[in-house]
Amino acid sequence: MPLYQNTSVNTANLIIGNYKIEVAATTVGSVYTNLGAGMVNSFGHNITKYDVQAGNAPDPIEGIAEETFTIDMELIEYDGSVLSAISGGMTTTVTATALSTLTGGGNTTLTTKIFRLTNTRLISGATKTTIITVFKATLDNGLQFTAKSDNDTDPINVLAITITGKLDSTLTAGSQLFSIVKTI
Repeated sequence: MPLYQNTSVNTANLIIGNYKIEVAATTVGSVYTNLGAGMVNSFGHNITKYDVQAGNAPDPIEGIAEETFTIDMELIEYDGSVLSAISGGMTTTVTATALSTLTGGGNTTLTTKIFRLTNTRLISGATKTTIITVFKATLDNGLQFTAKSDNDTDPINVLAITITGKLDSTLTAGSQLFSIVKTI
């Protein structure tokens, strides 16, 4: 019989499944655009530490030199207006009745966006959500498609996306990068 270090697990605290991925302009009250079907592969709060130590002092002063929040995801639906919304100005789109055209190249400025990930779960008949918001983020690369064979068992092209959030100095220190809100 195994010996468990913890005798129970609070299943209400588990986050199960993936996330709806959304983007918005970086203004309060912006409308979010759902990026469609896809998958969040990973996300994380990244820090680079620094330390300072004098030659005759035993304890260094430690701190955070830089912090970012990275989200690695994949989209499988092509929607030119959605791709333009996440591009931060790298691309533009024109959508007509039966045609969606995405163009890019030549822009020199990159506009930050708000990215939001929402996980929804049903627990004891009640909807519970975990919402991760990155306040000021941009794409790490331009569009990156992975094409597959027509004969592949899963032939859907994948659009790989990595975004990096940076500090928003207009917000209060300690809450300038991201928030995670979970209903309990």
